[in-house]
Amino acid sequence: MSARRVTAKPSVVPDWRQTFVEELGVLAFDVGIPRATVRVLAWLVVCDPPEQSAPEIQSALQLSAGAVSAATRTLIGIGMLERAARAGDRHMYYKVRAGGWEVALRSRLRTLVGIREVADRALLAAPGVDDRLHDLRDVYAWFENRLDELLAQRRTTP
Repeated sequence: MSARRVTAKPSVVPDWRQTFVEELGVLAFDVGIPRATVRVLAWLVVCDPPEQSAPEIQSALQLSAGAVSAATRTLIGIGMLERAARAGDRHMYYKVRAGGWEVALRSRLRTLVGIREVADRALLAAPGVDDRLHDLRDVYAWFENRLDELLAQRRTTP
């Protein structure tokens, strides 16, 4: 019997940016957004320089051109990213839009409002239902009020 020699692969300590991107990417499954989209957004939060071309994003994240294109289109559409151009450069650059995080939270708030409105209509149509529908409406109404207050407070706090 011969002993096989096992050589250990050198351990690569990931850059904190890579760790950040991958950890947020995993959360994509919880919010129903494609993982590549969350990874692109996460990268644009921590990359240097803050504006990146599609090829730079592809290279940094090992994503296909199609995945980066779909992600940037989606993120521009929801108000999280904006395009930037550089004089004499044919590439389009992407960066996190100022105020983009509030846009994203307001989008989530619209979803909360929609759920609360549906529950309100159901309560009007079916008076006397048990507490489950009231609980649903009350929880979403509470979050709706608090998030709106918090966003307003954030704008007034330096």
